Amino acid sequence: MTRQARTESTTGIYHAMMLGINHQNIFCEREDFEKFKDCLRKAKEDSGLKIPGYCLMDNHVHIVAIAGKEPIGTSFKRLGIRYASWYNRKYGRQGALFQDRFKSEPIEDDRYMLSVVRYVHLNPVKAGIRKNAREYEWSSYSDYVGKGDGLADTDAVLGIFSKNPAEQIRLFEEYTKEAGDEVFVDIGAVPCITDEAIREKMAGICGAANPGEFQALPTEERERAIRAMRKGGMSIRQIVRNTGVSFGIVRRIDGR
Repeated sequence: MTRQARTESTTGIYHAMMLGINHQNIFCEREDFEKFKDCLRKAKEDSGLKIPGYCLMDNHVHIVAIAGKEPIGTSFKRLGIRYASWYNRKYGRQGALFQDRFKSEPIEDDRYMLSVVRYVHLNPVKAGIRKNAREYEWSSYSDYVGKGDGLADTDAVLGIFSKNPAEQIRLFEEYTKEAGDEVFVDIGAVPCITDEAIREKMAGICGAANPGEFQALPTEERERAIRAMRKGGMSIRQIVRNTGVSFGIVRRIDGR
């Protein structure tokens, strides 16, 4: 089947999303989030990429990006390979970490840019893991309110609100709190129970704290753990995300 060509942006600005294969978690520990941010910094250095916004969730990433000196696809391919190589070495796994190539949609005007950045920052709120965007550590929101590490390039967005620096942050925060009804590229429904809680239950059942450790278990032990997780109320998709086992295999084991 021929891949559909990526829609090019006339502005060079995109909303991109990278998803773990089989919806598997791509961040299991704090070090993983930090490493991905390091890879993103390196991508900026290599290609001149600018990042007006990002949010790192357990099994996917949202990034608002402005293309640099190379096509956006090239920059994100390099980013994905760099992080996946490190992740696979750390967790003793092989093969693809991300679901196919990244998804993206073009951003053609300032109004849409603001809507996308707001949506990206509100991902943890939508998922039910934080009450507001300010509380979530792994997004660019902290850069916008002067409490981040400078990874995000905030000037383009803040400049839309006002030329007065004293007004920019206030207007940005007010805008983020407003409800938006736009529809963006996403992975679908996100469960309210956090993956951290799921991992704690999984560790209690079989001792594995991440997908790499789970997949290193003997086959019979993995199957017993999957059946126990299902009896404990975990959905098939939650198990898939936290173990790296494919949806079809989990469903087959569950049906025995």
